[in-house]
Amino acid sequence: MFVRLMSLLGVLFLFAAPASAQIPFMKHAPLPFVGPALAQDRVISRAVGSLQVTSPVVNAEGDIPLVNSGYGKSISFPIAWSPVPDAKAYAVVFEELDPVQRRVITYWVAYNIPAETTALGHAIHTKAEILGPKGLLQGQNSMGGVGYIGPHPPEGDPEHHYHVEVFALSRMLPIKGGATLDQVVAAMSERVLAEGDLVVGFQPPRPGDLPNGKPAPKP
Repeated sequence: MFVRLMSLLGVLFLFAAPASAQIPFMKHAPLPFVGPALAQDRVISRAVGSLQVTSPVVNAEGDIPLVNSGYGKSISFPIAWSPVPDAKAYAVVFEELDPVQRRVITYWVAYNIPAETTALGHAIHTKAEILGPKGLLQGQNSMGGVGYIGPHPPEGDPEHHYHVEVFALSRMLPIKGGATLDQVVAAMSERVLAEGDLVVGFQPPRPGDLPNGKPAPKP
């Protein structure tokens, strides 16, 4: 009798309690992601294949040459990628996820690269439109310019690592040259067929190690 009475009281309490107290084990909805993320982690796509990204100038340690950095001539280095049969265009993003400053630094954004192109050569001109509006377009970097800008980590820092991301697209992006990375990422969503990521490094020089003792040029 006592057990039945306690069970009845428990049922009455369940219906009388506020909704939030009736289901104490219900979890809250997950909070939206807040923080820096690479382009490949921000693009929304249902099914993404993979492609291979390479560069002939990256050494055995995976580092890019000094000439391609902000300490050198700040010119783009050549890259190549494996073709994707159904791709109508490609996009390239060169960026760094800075763990100290907790931000993403964009060094290069190129998009609407024609489908028959699977490589970019050395020292691509820093113009928004390379071959006209139907050719290779370039977007803004984090330094406020358009096109490639070389990495320039502080002198004496440990090696920094960067991501060369290539995206195969199902169609051209409906944006003009000079777009921001946010605009390019938004336009690429649901258009990415395959993607690849080449991680490269750069060891900034120590103070006094630059050729002829010249100070490091700023981007």
